[in-house]
Amino acid sequence: MESDYGIMDLLEGKGTQRLSSIIMHNWGSSGSITLEHGLDSHVQSSPNGRANGRANGIAPATTGHSNGHHHHHRPNEATTNRKRPRDAIYPEETYRLRPDSGEDLDHIKVEYKEPGCCNTKYSQQLMHLLPFRPKRKDKRLLPGSSAGLFSYFTVHWLTRLMVKAFKSGLQPSDLWTIQADDGAEKNADRLLRLWEDEVSTSRKANQRPQLWRAVWRGVRTRVVVCMVISVFQNVLQFLGPSVLLKLVLDYINSPTIDFQYAAIITVSILIVNMLRGACFNAMFVVGTHTATRVTGAIQALMYKKILKLKTGGERLSAQIINFCNNDMERLFEACISCVFLTAMPIIFTLSVIYSVYILGPWSLLGQAVFVCFYPIMGLIAKAQSKVRVQTVKVTDKRVTLMNEILNSIRLIKMYSWEESFAEKIAGLRKEELKKHRVGALLQAVSSTVVPSISILATIVTFLGYTLTGNTLTSSEAFTIFSVFNAMQFSVGTLPFTVRSVAEAKVSLTRIQKLLELPEHKKRNGGLVNNNLALQIKNGTFAWEVTNIDFKAKDSKEDHPPERTESKKQNGVKSNGSVPNGNHHSNGVVLNGSSPNGNTVNGNTHNGNSPNGNSNGMNGIIPTAEPNSVKTVTILFNLNLSVQRGKLIGVCGSIGSGKSSLLSAICGDMKVESGDLQANGRLALVTQQAWIYNATLRENIIIGQKFDEEKYKEVLRVCSLQSDLNLLSNGDMTEIGDRGSTLSGGQKQRVNLGRAVYSDRDIYLLDDPLSAVDTKVAKHIFGECIKGSLASKTVIFVTHATHFLEQCDEIVVMQTGKIAERGTHSELMERKGDYFDMVGLDSSGKEKKNEDNNTQKPSEKADSAESKEQESLNSGKLITEETSATGSVPMKMYVTFIKVCGGWCIVGLIFFAIVIFTLSRMFNAVWLQTWLDQGDGRKEERKENITMYNLTFSGDELLGSVTHNPDLWMYQLVYIMSFVMLLITGVIKGTGVTFRVLSGSSRLHNDMFWSIIRSPMSFFDTTPSGRIINRFSRDLDELDVRVPFFLEFILQGLLMVVGQMMLVCFIYVWFVVPLVLIAILFAGIDIFLNVGVRELKRLDNVLKSPVTQHISSSVSGISVIRTFDRESLFLSRMYKYLDQHSVALLVFRLSNRWFTYRMDIMAVMITFAITGICVFTKGSVSTALAGLALSTVNGVCVFIPFLMRMKSEFQSRITSVERIIEYAYDLKSEAPCEIKETQPPPDWPKTGAIELKEVKLRYRPELPLVLHGISASIRDGEKIGIIGRTGAGKSSLISTLLRLSELDSGSVFVDGIDISTIGLHVLRSSISVIPQDPVLFHGSIRYNLDPFDRHSDDAVWQALERSHLKAVVQKQEHGLMSMVEAAGENFSVGERQLICLTRALLRNSKILLLDEATASVDVETDHLIQTTIKEAFVRSTVLTIAHRLNTIASYDRIMVLDAGRVKEFDTPEALMCTEGSLFKDMMGAMGVYTVEQMRSLN
Repeated sequence: MESDYGIMDLLEGKGTQRLSSIIMHNWGSSGSITLEHGLDSHVQSSPNGRANGRANGIAPATTGHSNGHHHHHRPNEATTNRKRPRDAIYPEETYRLRPDSGEDLDHIKVEYKEPGCCNTKYSQQLMHLLPFRPKRKDKRLLPGSSAGLFSYFTVHWLTRLMVKAFKSGLQPSDLWTIQADDGAEKNADRLLRLWEDEVSTSRKANQRPQLWRAVWRGVRTRVVVCMVISVFQNVLQFLGPSVLLKLVLDYINSPTIDFQYAAIITVSILIVNMLRGACFNAMFVVGTHTATRVTGAIQALMYKKILKLKTGGERLSAQIINFCNNDMERLFEACISCVFLTAMPIIFTLSVIYSVYILGPWSLLGQAVFVCFYPIMGLIAKAQSKVRVQTVKVTDKRVTLMNEILNSIRLIKMYSWEESFAEKIAGLRKEELKKHRVGALLQAVSSTVVPSISILATIVTFLGYTLTGNTLTSSEAFTIFSVFNAMQFSVGTLPFTVRSVAEAKVSLTRIQKLLELPEHKKRNGGLVNNNLALQIKNGTFAWEVTNIDFKAKDSKEDHPPERTESKKQNGVKSNGSVPNGNHHSNGVVLNGSSPNGNTVNGNTHNGNSPNGNSNGMNGIIPTAEPNSVKTVTILFNLNLSVQRGKLIGVCGSIGSGKSSLLSAICGDMKVESGDLQANGRLALVTQQAWIYNATLRENIIIGQKFDEEKYKEVLRVCSLQSDLNLLSNGDMTEIGDRGSTLSGGQKQRVNLGRAVYSDRDIYLLDDPLSAVDTKVAKHIFGECIKGSLASKTVIFVTHATHFLEQCDEIVVMQTGKIAERGTHSELMERKGDYFDMVGLDSSGKEKKNEDNNTQKPSEKADSAESKEQESLNSGKLITEETSATGSVPMKMYVTFIKVCGGWCIVGLIFFAIVIFTLSRMFNAVWLQTWLDQGDGRKEERKENITMYNLTFSGDELLGSVTHNPDLWMYQLVYIMSFVMLLITGVIKGTGVTFRVLSGSSRLHNDMFWSIIRSPMSFFDTTPSGRIINRFSRDLDELDVRVPFFLEFILQGLLMVVGQMMLVCFIYVWFVVPLVLIAILFAGIDIFLNVGVRELKRLDNVLKSPVTQHISSSVSGISVIRTFDRESLFLSRMYKYLDQHSVALLVFRLSNRWFTYRMDIMAVMITFAITGICVFTKGSVSTALAGLALSTVNGVCVFIPFLMRMKSEFQSRITSVERIIEYAYDLKSEAPCEIKETQPPPDWPKTGAIELKEVKLRYRPELPLVLHGISASIRDGEKIGIIGRTGAGKSSLISTLLRLSELDSGSVFVDGIDISTIGLHVLRSSISVIPQDPVLFHGSIRYNLDPFDRHSDDAVWQALERSHLKAVVQKQEHGLMSMVEAAGENFSVGERQLICLTRALLRNSKILLLDEATASVDVETDHLIQTTIKEAFVRSTVLTIAHRLNTIASYDRIMVLDAGRVKEFDTPEALMCTEGSLFKDMMGAMGVYTVEQMRSLN
């Protein structure tokens, strides 16, 4: 019902509801307001005066525009005596906001929903007990949650989708929308509350909290329901092969005939088995819903935590992806299979009672075997769990390295380093396979012992019984045999269950370590002086380095291991670590825990905004133990106050702490002393732009309300309009993952545009103009920074002195301190560090003429920077992941057999499985033969029957087996059959698993090489998450699941076929029903497995967006948090998780849909054989009848499980299909080496380059990006390449390295056409310093020389020439000091110097520099240019530059525009040419004469 009061009344405490607090969630957007009311109690405020509240399951916090102010409301007597609704877990009500709600409070409509009279906590679930329910109103919602009893447990509601899958295949659009109860958001909020309660309770009890306990509390009701169903199922499962079978055998053994009695027991068996099947299916359906909720909730919880982490980085991203891919699989299995733990005690108890009743105390021998089996299987399970933990560690390393390779694939190809990384991957894979082989051996033992245990129990029981002289009758023997077989299923599932639960506990322990990582905390409160935007008083700031190890094996550990792992987000440089725990930064050893507390020189950091919404764990979530966090002091005794509306320039040498200053302002660094306050909302532009896979517009507005006028102004001031003109879809063109389809300048301008559009108070700009050319930089500085942001407070980090001159104030940083501060003129008069820096950068001269000669940036269609053109045709760049339909092709199975060793090896393994199956069958047949021999006097009694007209029962006719003279022989063979069973079992187990692992190893290697040899266009159109899925989830399926399933299914199918054939030999009439049901069986199997496979494919396809979103979010965590977009990205995560959850849930339930129908047919087989036995009484001996009945009963109990495993295997084999697709179906680059055209070893000798009519397009369907470029470059010539951002400069570099093949034309180096030689020869002969410097996880030496081709002396010499020697010498381990993934512990400038060192080591005749000095300070740039001139004096150098002073002294300048050469001449000639683009760009720097240009050097 709708309330009579408005939102302002609520906020002021008016109205008829008694209010204690209000929390606004998603203010101004579609969402909810949660109001607490005083039900059954008076309002109690927290000690700090703030009323307790809870919003969407999150601990008390304020978000949005509330600015930290809490409203306390007076109670209203009207509701003092209101009773709390029965379904209210918390005293709160939810008020829904209209979807069109704006920020204006008048637009908000509040509705109060009175709880219904019949609502209870489980009301929705109890509705499933209704036999039938009306059809749901919303056809888009998943039908399972609103299905009646019969539809629910038979999964009938899935039938229509399965039929569609068979007819036409399935696409993601065919799936339903998940209902809220099963959705990620609701369950994540609930799990969060439980985890908070667990933490609180554990702290009070002074013990470590455990995530698994919180998860158990969340699912225990549903698990208990499953266990109750399991109890009924197990009792029914026992009745069939024990009590009812004994009645049948006693009837067959008796001489009397009673058809009515025969019919009753036959129908009873049918009813019991039908009920058993229904209970079994219902148990799985409930378990599957539970598992979907748990996995969705935990993934959402992890993502919430990610958004609140202080640090991110590539390694963390890979870990989280591994959690979501592999660990969720373990949790899912554990949720379903944990109910089997109830099966063994029930079956065991019933079987002990009944077998003692049948055989007496001797039957306890067999039960003792089962009891002894438990510790054995416990040891095996424990060993498997231990091996699994060890394997996961190696897998994590491999996936992390693979993630690193994919993110740096362009650079790896440029350097031709594929082999080096292939060796590293191969080494990790080899280590991983060693662990897998140990696990496979344990699995082989387990898969042999499990089916053998019931046989051993039978042998021990019967041997003990007969050796003591007791008479064993056929009905007793086969009843006991059948009882032990009934226990077989429970015993068989026990190892699987124990392993699943153990692995799930390991996974939850790993995930808990993530949840305990330190969180980013925002700073509340503004400044007392409102004229100040920012104030730092005596501030000393440190980075916190968290020692965390997700791979810890024991959850009982109180402290994480001591290993340090430093993480960071994109654009954020953080401190790394060396093995002894001393942390290095900028080449200076930093010991955060040294006794004297001395720390030196700060590393450079980009920061995160403290303004992010607290959308996740708030306040009470535990962080890592205190001694697991070390601090590294970076900034010392800072004093800085910034007035509102001022433009503050920040400069300094690389590693001086400029970016760390921004991080400190954002709140990412620990305040060791002093005080920092920011008065306003922050906007951050990171040094390395963060772009995610969405449209260009979405990357700018990032989920905010679209304002067209404001948006157009942003495009104008950020010089983006001309870029949009190139795109057919304009700003709706899709951008590749991590901005892979944009040039560096375009990415940075989008990054800046996002900040401008956000309309914040304080702007933190970390060198945003380094990636754009001079004209664009001038335009952005004038129109954006000095224009649109004129009224804002701007902290502007830059190395460009001509921009610093125009700042209101300049801050000079040196070694983590503010060295100087003042206006440009004041600092120049002091003649300190700033004066020296300006002296090195002459580009700021003659500024007085600049304003008079200002020119607008070119508004021509900007070019065709290569990558940007990816999207020209349709605006759609990222290809949809293929989801093949129909059955898995036979070609895939053939390929799989070949990689596993070929037909001969596979044939031998199959033969071993056949022998094992025959050994199992022989055991039962031998028991029947032994019993049928009796005492060996059967023929004599038959003669007496004829002679004396006597009547004997079946057992009396045979006599006692204990009196048979050959008893020892029957007993010996019985024992030996078991020994044979064990030997063949271990052989077939190790054979299957080892050969599949061998095939897996080969497929992994082939897939790795196939991907790494793919052209760059593949990586531009394929998200890295999709590729990582193959190397993590799919490969895990192949390594672990496929061998287990394959062995189990081959063994099971052969057993079923063999036993059915055996029964047909006993009862010929059984052939008729068996053939009819088998035909039906085969038909349904072909028809229905299509649906299972289709849904598994969709499961795989819809998993990729989840991993991709995680990867993207981790890399952009600073941006997301700064712009308060946590809720946007969290809602997207919910959407991706729910889409995947539907696919996963429907896929799992399709297995049950299929299996249940198979189970019904199996029950028909049991019904048929029972009828044949009782109505053809006397046609065969009681022992043969017992053999047939016990065999069929065992088969029919086993068939549903076998069919489930079979359909699961057929769905999981799609992972193999996906791996094979990437291993053998991807288009490859040109060969690495071509022997026929191999150039001389010393090629190129001179480095002369000739371009002839070079035309380039990135894919056949895309337009040209280079239009007929021709140029001749002499050996040793220094060429500067300039042009507006996106003019095709980097594309030209791509053609020389053949990162993309030419559309037409040719390139000659020293007279050799480079298209005719191998790629490895070409790329290894050219040195490159790329635009985006990339370092890899490993030692500094490995990063410089991965192939160990150079001596240490040569490496040190190169480091000295690149001015890094002193930095590396200060490292604890010198050259062997560790570099974190992506070089996170080095500033961008330092990374560029390491790339320069690589080039110096190669000493090639051709050097390519792609804006290599854009991110370094003027002094370092000067040193680099001097080094290049000295070291490459005889080499041909091609330099792409935005700093024109770096190329002013070059031999010639090539000016590119829109993919064409507009000018190509000496700098002097171009400066003297009227209308020259080069001259215009120089003019933008204030340089108008040749003399001025020469003075730049």
